[in-house]
Amino acid sequence: MDKTIRADEAAYQGFRQLAKEYELSNPELLAAMVQYFRVTKADPRQPTGPDLTGSLAKLTAKLDQLDKRTIGFIREQEKTYLKPILADVQGLREWATGPNDLTEPQLTDVEQWLTAVVRKGFKPEYRHPNLLSSAAPSYAALAELAPLRKVLTTVLGRELNPAQFIPRAPAPPAAAATPPPPASTNPPA
Repeated sequence: MDKTIRADEAAYQGFRQLAKEYELSNPELLAAMVQYFRVTKADPRQPTGPDLTGSLAKLTAKLDQLDKRTIGFIREQEKTYLKPILADVQGLREWATGPNDLTEPQLTDVEQWLTAVVRKGFKPEYRHPNLLSSAAPSYAALAELAPLRKVLTTVLGRELNPAQFIPRAPAPPAAAATPPPPASTNPPA
């Protein structure tokens, strides 16, 4: 059952133009328009339609806030975790390059100290025969190398057979304190 809808000439021409643009017949366009207004709840008397610009601006602002929070989180992680880890790795790389980073006096100190340890601490049969007559060198123990000397001493003591070492002389016993004279049991006169 077809019904007729009355419209002025300008509205009818506009309706026909929309039908052509969307490639719909007049009844199809009318049905689509009714469906559109029902679904969107848009008021056909207000030609501005839904405020898509405002909605887009609100969405953009929320995305900017989320972006700032995410970047802040990443920067905090970088400051708290990544930079210290990177510094540790770089420190290990520098340490791992070994003696090349030590100054010439430091290298000399370590060499002389290690030579003295071997010459004073090992039995002659475990040392090179050509060096048995030479004395242990003296060295100026550089304070900054104390941790390195401690580590090397620990490793040598742990890894080498104790039978190779010259035993240390026992420490002299502490002098016994003389007991105080006994108290007199005679009452004073």
